[in-house]
Amino acid sequence: MAFLGIDIGSATTRAALIDEDLHMIALANAPTHIDGTFETTVGDVRTASSRALEQAGYHVDAIEGICVSVSGMVDDESGRAFSPVLGWIDPMPVRTIARMHISAPVFVANDAQAAAVGEAHYGAGMPFDRFALIRLGTLIEVAMAIGGTSVENDELPAQAATEGEFLLEARELAGKDDESAIDLSGIGLGRIRSSQVMEEARRQNPIAKRAVDWLAGRMAETVAETCAHLAPQAIVLSGATQCDQQHLGKLVAFRLAETRSAIAGIPVECGTLGNEAKAFGAALIALQRA
Repeated sequence: MAFLGIDIGSATTRAALIDEDLHMIALANAPTHIDGTFETTVGDVRTASSRALEQAGYHVDAIEGICVSVSGMVDDESGRAFSPVLGWIDPMPVRTIARMHISAPVFVANDAQAAAVGEAHYGAGMPFDRFALIRLGTLIEVAMAIGGTSVENDELPAQAATEGEFLLEARELAGKDDESAIDLSGIGLGRIRSSQVMEEARRQNPIAKRAVDWLAGRMAETVAETCAHLAPQAIVLSGATQCDQQHLGKLVAFRLAETRSAIAGIPVECGTLGNEAKAFGAALIALQRA
């Protein structure tokens, strides 16, 4: 008996297998090909899943439940997902399409929710019964885990910002309109990635520092607004390098204190599973809901 978690990222599709005792059995990946349809992505999912099953020595019939994790808005009741990151500008019937290829129950989850569950059982969230998770990616999202399961309500998961907004903030702080001409310590902002802005902030570049501080403020405000009433014991950062997480963690803690919310002063921890948290978290959600 096994449970399969599929995380469809903008660059990589990951497949994770766990057994009924929550043991991590296998992890495999495949490149993600994006053309706006889930049918194309099915091929990537099949490749990653086949590799994971081969690693574990399992047949597909051993799978008792599947959860597909994507960035964006999801509705597990209908099995649909809206993910502009993947080119799904209309709600995609993920469950319906997946059931054409496998008979096991199929569930759908937001990737921040999946990461929170993964970190709760296998990572930085293990010491805490309840914690908020900030997922860094093309979308910067906030989720909450209580007792090892994700919280889903009218407010959660929530979007704090997008990578595009973060880079736009850096461009605006540079004070120029032509993004291709903007330079941040020798890196053209028209081509820069958020990880590079983070690196420049650690090097004390004043523009990058202000942009990262803006991002930390958005994160802290979103956590305070959506999670404070649930009394999280900590915040876990996921989806960035350890250096970026440590740098951001200090800023988020400082900006959270400024909100004067009930959770000001709680620790901010670095996630330990990286992007694997989403795939293994999705597998756990499949087990929990099957």
